[in-house]
Amino acid sequence: MQLSPHLLLLLLLLLLPLALLHYHLQLHNPDEVGMYQVTMIPYMDAGFSHPYTGSVNIMVGDPIYIEVSVQGVDSTQIALVMDTCWATPVYEKHYPVYWELITQKCPNPNDGTVNVLQNGLSTIGQFSFGMFSFGVDQSSVFLHCSVHLCLLENNNCAVDCSSENPQRVVRSVDNHDSASISMGPFNLVN
Repeated sequence: MQLSPHLLLLLLLLLLPLALLHYHLQLHNPDEVGMYQVTMIPYMDAGFSHPYTGSVNIMVGDPIYIEVSVQGVDSTQIALVMDTCWATPVYEKHYPVYWELITQKCPNPNDGTVNVLQNGLSTIGQFSFGMFSFGVDQSSVFLHCSVHLCLLENNNCAVDCSSENPQRVVRSVDNHDSASISMGPFNLVN
């Protein structure tokens, strides 16, 4: 019996601890069909050299560094753009209680702890934020990101989040393919 990719993903979600989730998607081009892999990895340090392994236990207020990347594409032609990233207290990306971290490809202006370090420059997107809690009864945080692949032409995928650019518009983006990825839990400790 062959399992569909969606059923296989559901089984993985139910059976594996969710410290790190790899999500596989089909890439559909007019000329070809191929596979690519989008990953989201939490890091302990600003140099993105020490990834968390296993369970992620973190204190409220501590910084966390997140890398979203795509493999299986031509890095000279494709960039990854993080459109939105948000957190929920449960592993459900459409949960009604959420906090936006990245909105319109830039840091949430209502959260001074969010820094978008790289977005739309390569196959890697990076951001950081100060860990927070959804409330006294909530001891976990889950992250979700919506991303798209952009065809690189004259640096057209680069995101400008400067205060001089309040529209936060990416110049003539060739939106190639979109995906969502989720990971968690981040376990909040005292």
